[in-house]
Amino acid sequence: MPAIQWHRKTKDVEEQQELKRRAVLDVAARLFSTVGYKKTSLDDIAAELDLTKPALYYYARNKEDILMQCSLVSLEGVKRCFDAAQVSTGNGLDRLRVFFRSYAALVVSDFGSSLMREARRNLTGKNQEKLRQTLRDGQEFLEEVIKAGIKDKSIRECSPKRLAQVLFSAFNQMPEWYNPDGSEPPEVIANQILELVSNGIRA
Repeated sequence: MPAIQWHRKTKDVEEQQELKRRAVLDVAARLFSTVGYKKTSLDDIAAELDLTKPALYYYARNKEDILMQCSLVSLEGVKRCFDAAQVSTGNGLDRLRVFFRSYAALVVSDFGSSLMREARRNLTGKNQEKLRQTLRDGQEFLEEVIKAGIKDKSIRECSPKRLAQVLFSAFNQMPEWYNPDGSEPPEVIANQILELVSNGIRA
């Protein structure tokens, strides 16, 4: 990836501007996820990037606009997880595994579930409704995967809605306890969680 040239003109102006915008979002996502949206100011984001606060307004209208843009990056990541499950040729349970192995890596990133919690709490108006609708669409997609698994007998008869809620709840808690320096990568932990859910804990 080309280096970002903050303070001088380049031939690839549009590419540089997009790289700068993404750099702003990367920093903001990390701060929103670790410090919290309300405790993070535009001055904090600007300071991390060695920019002036007015320079940020070139990339976003205000702090909520930055949060919304970060949310869209997160949702693009979730969509890629769904796309991977969609094109999988396995049965319903296999597709469920494909989705959550990808989703586990996403939720422990700066653009993961911690950021999405901040977005759900702090976005307002049309931004909030757009986010909620997209999350509802994701829930419904996963329910369809579960229904397909029930139909092909790879998943036992159950409530697709409740199973989707249980799985999302389990994986969305990963940022609270996941150790990035540990020996188990997110994909391995995803397999462990899915095995517990699919096999239960009864001896």
